[in-house]
Amino acid sequence: MAGTAQATADHGWLREAVELARRCPPSDSAFSVGAILVGADGTMIASGYSRELDPHDHAEEVALAKAGLLPGSDRPGPGEQAGGAGGTGGGALAGATMYSSLEPCCRRLSRAKSCSELIAGAGIGRVVLAWREPPVFVPGGGADWLRAHGVTVEEMPGLADAARAVNAHLL
Repeated sequence: MAGTAQATADHGWLREAVELARRCPPSDSAFSVGAILVGADGTMIASGYSRELDPHDHAEEVALAKAGLLPGSDRPGPGEQAGGAGGTGGGALAGATMYSSLEPCCRRLSRAKSCSELIAGAGIGRVVLAWREPPVFVPGGGADWLRAHGVTVEEMPGLADAARAVNAHLL
């Protein structure tokens, strides 16, 4: 996709991820985040938001589970289709992009693996985020961790204010 067309698509998907964050059940101990996994062909594979399926779920984790990319998650969620990746990770998703309203976590208090580890483990080659995770609950650093593990990370700070607004009660 040409640069301008890619930037336009990135903005649209990331804006949609920010809107998904508004669906999160309120929490005083976790950010409200939306995430969308998009295939190399530009079609949505799956989406999710924090606490959508479980009180401890992160948005990226929900999208990966709905896409059948986490162990024990081979069934698509309501209204979703498994993206044909079959949970294989590796090269199958190298052209896919995870859009997240907040930087994927690098450290979790509630689960063994961080969202950054799950994304890299699924073989997703690119992440686009709106807002770097502030050190409110855990230190950030997911973007740097992903880059160090071969994932392309792009930030769209023009959408950071919208992502922060969803979480204003925590800041």
